[in-house]
Amino acid sequence: MRLALHAKEQRTGRISRQVLDDMLDSTILVATEGQAIGQINGLTVLAIGDTSFGMPARITATVYPGSRGVVDIEREAELGQAIHSKGVMILAGYLGSRYAQRFPLAISANIALEQSYGYIDGDSAALAELCALISAITRQPLKQTYAVTGSINQQGEVQAVGGINEKIEGFFHLCQARGLNSNQASSSPKPTSAT
Repeated sequence: MRLALHAKEQRTGRISRQVLDDMLDSTILVATEGQAIGQINGLTVLAIGDTSFGMPARITATVYPGSRGVVDIEREAELGQAIHSKGVMILAGYLGSRYAQRFPLAISANIALEQSYGYIDGDSAALAELCALISAITRQPLKQTYAVTGSINQQGEVQAVGGINEKIEGFFHLCQARGLNSNQASSSPKPTSAT
């Protein structure tokens, strides 16, 4: 039984090892050091057959003058599925209710899950997308030693997400391969307010 499980792990682990190698040689860009404006590490799960593994992903936001609102690049490219698009719309609703009470929120912003070439679904990137967007608006850098997951509601409360073990393990394996330091962490906050 143990040999069978080990053999399955070797077969199915090939893809996760290749993804890790691509991150280590900078084919897939995920920073684990320094700071950046409008950029954060999100935590995702990639499912292939009956196997799933965590994969950190760079999430970026850009802002510029205008009134287009928050544009979800995944949705525009028809890669964002319904639940992911819903998460971005909830994010936009939260921003409007929080920061546009006395005047219209005139903003043009783009949010993207970088180097994603397949369908994206789920709302667990919403918190990371919000952090990247606020960083881009305020020009305040975010530490790249962190990775974030969590869905939000229109009140800005952070909600639980699935696949948390795989997500954290994915970021940990990348940091471990690059050399762990005391500044790296991944987080799925306990449900609370993002205000």
